[in-house]
Amino acid sequence: MTDGEREPVEPPSLTDYMMAVQHPRLCFPDDDVLAASTTVLDALGPVTGSGVFGCVFRFTSEDGALTWAVKCFTSHSDARADRYRKICAALAELRPAEERWLVPIEFAPEGVLVGGRRWPLVKMPWRPAAPLLDWVERWKDNPAALRAVAADFTAVVGRMGELGIAHGDLQHGNILISAPRRVQLIDYDAMYVPALAGTARPERGHRNYQRPRPVGYGPRMDRFPARVIQLSLLGLAADAELWDRLREDDDRLLLGQEDFEDPGGSEALAALADSPDPQVRDITARLLADLRSPHDLLPPLAAVVMEPTLTPVTPARPRPAPVPDTASEAPAGQPTGPRTDEARGGGQQQEPRPEAEPEPRPEPGPEPGPEPKPEPRTEPGPRPQPHRAPQPQPQPPQQPQPQPQPQPQPAASATAAPAADRPVRAAARSRSTRRTPVRRNRWLLRPGVLLCLFVLVVLLGLLVAPFLVAPPW
Repeated sequence: MTDGEREPVEPPSLTDYMMAVQHPRLCFPDDDVLAASTTVLDALGPVTGSGVFGCVFRFTSEDGALTWAVKCFTSHSDARADRYRKICAALAELRPAEERWLVPIEFAPEGVLVGGRRWPLVKMPWRPAAPLLDWVERWKDNPAALRAVAADFTAVVGRMGELGIAHGDLQHGNILISAPRRVQLIDYDAMYVPALAGTARPERGHRNYQRPRPVGYGPRMDRFPARVIQLSLLGLAADAELWDRLREDDDRLLLGQEDFEDPGGSEALAALADSPDPQVRDITARLLADLRSPHDLLPPLAAVVMEPTLTPVTPARPRPAPVPDTASEAPAGQPTGPRTDEARGGGQQQEPRPEAEPEPRPEPGPEPGPEPKPEPRTEPGPRPQPHRAPQPQPQPPQQPQPQPQPQPQPAASATAAPAADRPVRAAARSRSTRRTPVRRNRWLLRPGVLLCLFVLVVLLGLLVAPFLVAPPW
């Protein structure tokens, strides 16, 4: 049947095809494999997937071991037969075992009989794989899986570019994910191969994946939609909440036509530009540059970083370094002076300082007499003296201590310590408590000796007394 004879006749409708394919032996007279197959049915009839230019039906062999997908066309095109012959010839030179993205196809210009006329069809094996949207819905909370698919998708697009091939309609409906997370492409109606150079583009592609400025028919036409898909997968890997937050319908991943037409007002592009993944931010910037570019020479996809370092866009302000406490660094025998708020480093916690505290708990043991004068110490800063009562009158900060030995200044410390420094006081109190036994050993040394002598005397008396006292008999 020639194109001239077919031109005035409209192709069969979806309903016509659905009725015809229920009888494979009648509608596939030239294909023994399909004629002996069984049509897969559900409650509404033959299982089908429909698009702008055709519909797809599913058939299984008699033993159920093999399954095929058959596409029948609901629109007419004079160039379809010639295009598919060139596409099939180019793909036949490839090895499906090496080109994992490829699904072998067969084109029959008069393959299906409907209404007494023969119409073209495309046959390919049915792949046990999940459509991209269904797969993402299931794995959106698994960043490693999303990055693995994004990496494989990037490799597939790069490999097709090396072969001089472009799919022409990269979108979620034409991408299948098979185990183990491998990308396969279907629907080659708009494919470009080198033998088609100089011809017109048969279709523009899905609106939610194409740049508003049309891209010419050639090997680079996949770069913008591929970047949209790669960006969506990596953006979800960095933040799974974007799936429910940004998707307005089920005909896209994260971005849509309105985002490309008004990128400045796009919430989705703004969210991706603020992603914690630096690679997502870079790809978003590249996508915005593609939208502004006046030509079709868009750069290829960058390789995917499988384990990126996620960092917030606005890093937290670093904490200021504490100001060194010059008073505590003064050597022994030098006046230290009172501490001020500036010396404490703007509120940063420093080494605990002596504070004015309530009367300490009485120490056990008798008081032998006046307390000896403490010896000069070489430790930084004065230590609290729990056995002395605090001075009620604060000293002015500008008057240094004249004596060469460092003396504790509880009153000055109490003046310089605001209420916000109470955690520092607690730390100083706990540290002074830990150091108390060291100081106690110094002034309890004499009572300890006296106590030991007293005990020895008592024991000696108990031993000698029986010999000094006469027995009653």
